[in-house]
Amino acid sequence: MIAARFGVILVVTLALGGCAAPDPSGPFTDIANTASERLGGSEVRWARNGKDETAAQEAIARLLEAPLSEASAVRIALLNNQRLQAEYEEIGIAHADLVQAGLLENPSVSVDILAGNGAVSPAFSIVENVFGLLTMPARRTMASSTLDRTKYAVGAKILNTAAEVRSAYYKLVGDQQAADLFHQVVSATEAAADLAGRQVTAGNLNRRDQALQQAQYAESLVELARIEAQLAVDREGLNRLLGLYGEQIAWNLPDRLPDVAGAKPELEGLETLAIEHRLDLAGARADVQTATYALELGQQLRWLTALGLGVTIERDPGGSGAWLKGPKVEFSLPIFDLGTARITSLEAQQRKTGKLFVGLAVDVRSEVREAYLRLAAAQDAATFYRTKVLPLKQQIVAENQRLYNGMLVGVYDLLRSRQDQINSARDYIGTLKDYWIARSQMERALAGPLPIASADPPPKSP
Repeated sequence: MIAARFGVILVVTLALGGCAAPDPSGPFTDIANTASERLGGSEVRWARNGKDETAAQEAIARLLEAPLSEASAVRIALLNNQRLQAEYEEIGIAHADLVQAGLLENPSVSVDILAGNGAVSPAFSIVENVFGLLTMPARRTMASSTLDRTKYAVGAKILNTAAEVRSAYYKLVGDQQAADLFHQVVSATEAAADLAGRQVTAGNLNRRDQALQQAQYAESLVELARIEAQLAVDREGLNRLLGLYGEQIAWNLPDRLPDVAGAKPELEGLETLAIEHRLDLAGARADVQTATYALELGQQLRWLTALGLGVTIERDPGGSGAWLKGPKVEFSLPIFDLGTARITSLEAQQRKTGKLFVGLAVDVRSEVREAYLRLAAAQDAATFYRTKVLPLKQQIVAENQRLYNGMLVGVYDLLRSRQDQINSARDYIGTLKDYWIARSQMERALAGPLPIASADPPPKSP
């Protein structure tokens, strides 16, 4: 009777466990909300079926109706980057493993047919590995930790992809703006070459000076071709990050980069903020916890590797024809494998995860300092160009224009100063581009937005 009840309970448990269908929506929503908050509200969707993909494509089409902004580029990538979508499937895999860890193993059934002295005696056994039942809470704990680790890894991938998109976007906008300015350089050198040709015809310029103007024009054409080719390459790089193809790649960009945003941030507190926010560091911390728990469990169960309980039904070998029933117990004997190697491996794994965690924490702090130095230098350079260099170049052009009107300098001097002014403007755009790329990398290092810096304090009176 006891064996029959055990069998009924076992069958019911297995049936209930097998009915559970893994649904990873909850774990994904957790990390998606975290990433969305860090990205200023950009929606993170997982396209798991045709309906989801259709909704994503409709959202992308709406975003592409306007000139591509940094925010819309990030949104499109989160919806459409297939490599990122593939990373989301890791959450589904880890969640399925968690569900699997909560299921009992299928029972094993054995049939023995014993024959002798003209008689046949069959025997039937059904055994469930109770060791799996005893370790189920531990397996679920470890699978849950693995799921958390996977969520952190996916979240870090989301934030890193967003940073890559921002950097590629700002590089493309900056290079396009610089290319538009360089068209003015080409026009100026073309005008100088044409003027030189007319002056040679009129006998007012020698062939050497004409060749000099024509060479400058030719070099500017070569440089323009190189710039436009690089623009096309960079545009395709952004297309890949956004997952766009076909008619979707006909998007437009704004005409110029935004100016430097706010005052220069302070380094103080940024390292601590990164340690608190970095999802890859949280994942490494989860690895340490998992390895520690696995070691403790391995030490507790080092002598026990298999334990089975079940029922045996056997025909009476005495020839009475009756069926004999009784419990069956199976367990392993720790004779050849004492668990020493397994424990040693778990100890090494625990030490490894601890060292990797500390090493990553050191790297995170260094990344923050490096990103800050790049950001501060780029912001200083952009500010210096805007407040010092560009006004001086404008002043030079204005003075040359005045002198040219008074016939004190030639037209080539005026054109050259104008070219220098345009080239300085291109250099300023380069510093502005470096600033926004550095800011994107700073936010990647922080795994979140850069804190708003307070305004510079007013200078003290002497």
